[in-house]
Amino acid sequence: MKNPFSDHHILADLLMNLQMALQDAGVWVCDIPSPFAMQSVEPFCIDSMRFEQWLRFVMLERFKVMLSQGQALPNRCHISPMAQDAFKGLPEDKIRAIVRCLDRIDQHLSNDS
Repeated sequence: MKNPFSDHHILADLLMNLQMALQDAGVWVCDIPSPFAMQSVEPFCIDSMRFEQWLRFVMLERFKVMLSQGQALPNRCHISPMAQDAFKGLPEDKIRAIVRCLDRIDQHLSNDS
């Protein structure tokens, strides 16, 4: 049985790696979504914000709350296909780095690590 405490620490490290990959790709600095945009019920808030906004202000923030409160973690977060499409204008090595981070997060949450 996995230790939940360790799972949370591992995820925190993986999220930091994702943040660094987003910063390196130049997509970390983005506008804060409006309160209206944050209320979207669409997957990835696709109707109200750019994907990099969703990653930074929705996904990462939700994970931070889960980690800080010791909440149970989701068992899947398969979003790398969306990243491949959303970041197709970036250099290939930057896309690969972001996708690799997202794949590692999914593997960890899926207990495939």
